[in-house]
Amino acid sequence: LATGTRSDWAARIPSVLWIGGFGIAATLALRRRLGDWGAFSTGLFFVSTIAMMDKGRTAEIEAMYAAQTGIAFVLWAAWWSAGRSWLAYTIPWCFLGLGMLTKGPIHLALLYLLIVPTLIFSRRLKDLWSGPHLIGLALMTAIFLPWTLTILELTQQSGKTVSIWAGEASERVQLAGINWKSWLLRPFQLVGDFLPWTPLLIFGWWQTRPLPTTPHASPEETRWDQLVRGTRWGVLIGLGILLLLPQGTARYCQPLFPALCLLLVDHWRRLGSERKAPLERHWQRGNSIAAWLTVAFALAAAILLPTRTGGSCLSGAVGAVIALGLALGPRPLTARGIPIPPLIYSCLIMATVAGIALSYAGPYLNTHGDLRRTGRAMTDLFSDPNRPVIFYRTSYFRSVHYLHRPYREIDRGSGLKPGPAYLVMPAKEESSKAIKGLLKTHSAQVLARPNWEERDMVVLRVDPQPTAP
Repeated sequence: LATGTRSDWAARIPSVLWIGGFGIAATLALRRRLGDWGAFSTGLFFVSTIAMMDKGRTAEIEAMYAAQTGIAFVLWAAWWSAGRSWLAYTIPWCFLGLGMLTKGPIHLALLYLLIVPTLIFSRRLKDLWSGPHLIGLALMTAIFLPWTLTILELTQQSGKTVSIWAGEASERVQLAGINWKSWLLRPFQLVGDFLPWTPLLIFGWWQTRPLPTTPHASPEETRWDQLVRGTRWGVLIGLGILLLLPQGTARYCQPLFPALCLLLVDHWRRLGSERKAPLERHWQRGNSIAAWLTVAFALAAAILLPTRTGGSCLSGAVGAVIALGLALGPRPLTARGIPIPPLIYSCLIMATVAGIALSYAGPYLNTHGDLRRTGRAMTDLFSDPNRPVIFYRTSYFRSVHYLHRPYREIDRGSGLKPGPAYLVMPAKEESSKAIKGLLKTHSAQVLARPNWEERDMVVLRVDPQPTAP
């Protein structure tokens, strides 16, 4: 819908837009409680985590899912703390409905893990049975229910579909087949996903225990303190459950990242200037060292990588000039009374490193990337542009984003009446009843038996057999 094409851009741009949408929502919604800079920082912390920079550029749904949950959370937090129940319990639930369409429903459990402790601390559990909340649930249901009913009608096997959903959920808690190495490494993966802000979060959380309350607080400030306290408990419980799941992964925790970013900014604000000043000085020194390392990285990239990746030395040279400006610029600006905030400085350095890396990774992946190579192999096999391409029971292929032509997917043998076509199917389907029936009325030529995305496939060129006069 955004680009009008089935392309790399079409697959990736939704993640970019949703992450940017969270940054804008946090900046606008949280200004009243965290100030302009604090609200902006909340969005920037989220956007610049390792996980979001990674998922935000890929054709995946994790970044969208986390951003949708995050928008719902920051809107609820801002409006609930301001005592605006109708807004707090309705509009955010529309974003939860979009999250249901994206991946749901695990984000609902995670969001309520943040909301329920907050309501307990504020003694307002009755809000869950209030009119605004019930209307919000109705709005959320209205968004995803039509899709659900349509899918059940198309599959015509509602019981089987629901059993598949239930089976996938139950698999996450089964001890059988657990990968102990992955399970033990999951906490470290989570720490890595939230970098480079993990140390700041741990420091701020530790320094603000127990959570200091605002003296002579207004009702709104009291509600905010209760919200922060409830969010801390909700995050701890949610992360604990997700990290202990036998069949889970660290990425399941990403919908909680917006709450972590809000807590990071709130705790940093509560530290006070005396405790923040020495830490900010160390942060600036670290930024300066990182900037000079970026200069070295850019020069090394300009010299070593062009011949290996197919990129241009110009990318590294431009990156080196930008990094040199970042390394030398802060001191004269500070002398003139225009200091660069450490957060902005860090993000500029990360953006420079990412830009240099992607400028060389792009040409390399265009030549050597598995998905692009598979897409080119498909294009070479399907040489006749007028012959339809049919994927039969192949499940999802990421490589089709690089197949620049229309195709159809068929999951049931009863729909397999292709006429002249290229037919792609798993090797195990060759002996299936549907394929044997097809070959009674069609001639077939085996074009290839490739292994695509670690799956053994068969590619046939099929044509209807001429009928006797």
